[in-house]
Amino acid sequence: MANRRINRNLLPTIALLPWLLLTAPPTPLAATPGDPLPAAGQTEEQVLFSHATTQSYDRQSWSVIGSQREHRVKGRESLLEIARDYGLGYREIAMANPKLDPLLPGDGAKVVIPAARVLPEAPFEHGILINLAEKRLYYFFQEQAENLVITFPVGIGATDGETPPGDFTITTKLTEPNWTVPESIWQKRPYPQRVIPPGPDNPMGSHALQLSQSSYFIHGTNRPWSIGRRATHGCIRLYPEDIPLLFRLTPPQTPVRIVRQSLKVGVRMAEVYVEVHPDNSMSNSDYLLVAQELLQQKDLVERVDLGLLLKAVREKKGVPVRIDREQGELRAGGDDRAPVGNKM
Repeated sequence: MANRRINRNLLPTIALLPWLLLTAPPTPLAATPGDPLPAAGQTEEQVLFSHATTQSYDRQSWSVIGSQREHRVKGRESLLEIARDYGLGYREIAMANPKLDPLLPGDGAKVVIPAARVLPEAPFEHGILINLAEKRLYYFFQEQAENLVITFPVGIGATDGETPPGDFTITTKLTEPNWTVPESIWQKRPYPQRVIPPGPDNPMGSHALQLSQSSYFIHGTNRPWSIGRRATHGCIRLYPEDIPLLFRLTPPQTPVRIVRQSLKVGVRMAEVYVEVHPDNSMSNSDYLLVAQELLQQKDLVERVDLGLLLKAVREKKGVPVRIDREQGELRAGGDDRAPVGNKM
């Protein structure tokens, strides 16, 4: 990023950063009535278990999907259980509810369900995109000329076995796969046997999609609480109820791109949103350079309230935040109306 330059028009605003950070916070995406339809390709049995839903999108006018919701804790529910029920990973629900105890939030506690998201940039209209920054997989496809997307939370590689970014394809689809313990893992933690058969002790779960870099798979798991965390040796894990659906939807040779997009920009008609995720490798200036580049590409620079953008970058909440000038004017006038929610 060192060769990028911040637009000179941004410099006066950046200089006012301390003042801007004292203004009212940006508005997260609000919920609207209506339940999404079951995902394309789901059987009645799968609808009962997978919480993934298919949503339409348009890169030019509607690239923010889903809506924020609320949940009231029942009894001794944990955030991990609630996250799974809503198709979220642990990190997503923990960031949205920083004041709640993840294990015992308390009966009746209000839990924010961050089910809205800006679509990541993708080079295709059919394929899998995995965004390491948000620990989420997106499957883009088309039906009857309509652009559709379905998304799943994932577990990714830990610091000692990071998931590699790059372009791949699905080469092999495996049902009830064996797991051959890699040499690097075998040396650290000897298992009773080198090849683990299908079953509850197999960390690959019920289905696996092998990537063209053959040592990496997209697969299920026998440790569902690892979803939304950096917990694997490089592979991509899905909830046990999600992997059968993705397996069914994706044919061999499906393209797969693994990226790290820590800042995303999207629109809902005239509304402009930014979604910013924490990334220790990036400074706030780096985030602003990325934002500038995306806003210029999408011809949105003139529609953005720079104060709201800077505040969103500073806070890095990991959810879509509205940053257009109309929203800035509403805030300046003391109008706390939430933005229009999802009408799909």
